Amino acid sequence: MQCLKTTIKLASLALILPLASAVSQSLRGSRSSVDLMYTTAHSHDLAFLKTREDIYAATTSGALELISITEDLTLDKVTFPFVLPNTHRFADSLAAEYHAGCGERLEVTSGARPIDEQPRNASPESVHPTGMAVDFHKPGGKCLTWLRTNLLALEKRGVIEATEEKHPPHFHVAVLSQLREPPIKLLAASTPASTRTATASGKVATAAGDVSLPQGSTKALTYTVRAGDNLWTIAERHSTTTQELQTLNNLRSTRLKVGQELKLR
Repeated sequence: MQCLKTTIKLASLALILPLASAVSQSLRGSRSSVDLMYTTAHSHDLAFLKTREDIYAATTSGALELISITEDLTLDKVTFPFVLPNTHRFADSLAAEYHAGCGERLEVTSGARPIDEQPRNASPESVHPTGMAVDFHKPGGKCLTWLRTNLLALEKRGVIEATEEKHPPHFHVAVLSQLREPPIKLLAASTPASTRTATASGKVATAAGDVSLPQGSTKALTYTVRAGDNLWTIAERHSTTTQELQTLNNLRSTRLKVGQELKLR
């Protein structure tokens, strides 16, 4: 079985991200969206796993990780709750923001699916067999607006490629960056309500890219959390990792509070 790789060269990533921002940005899906996910998987040199035995072997080797149920995330009848490490980190981070933003746990309905067990309506170029994609249950009310708004914001930044599917209703999300520490920014989720506007259909009236993020010194020893921050952005700006920040500050989750002081070193 071809070995799964979870890292790519920065040069390859630079070629992928501009394309991502120009493809869909609507959550409606398209031929170009499918092509983007498929070509990205190949540029990462990811293996398209054929059987459930391949899925289990990849999980045993550590190439795929088990999605765990947490206070922010739950699973619903997921046959293969396994994904690539960065897709796992993305799902956990998104779930924490989602729970804080709309009061419900994010529900995963599918992870890696082997080629031999793809549903009839699946695209022959589906990236589910690689583990880079994850499906989320389609909620209702304010949670649906929240999810649409934030997935669209992340898609515009080239972090993900997302599609709102109808049969059955769910959100299909492929994490485009598979670097060891992806620069994931969940901006709309952490932005105060007074500085963002979303319509009932989930379209962003004020672009998430306009959100101002604090600039920090890489030599600082501590950092005070501000509105718009999350653990990913703080770690990226201070040349550290989310794991190191959690260990230094005895954090049991990625959730932060405005005014909270974090040790950086």
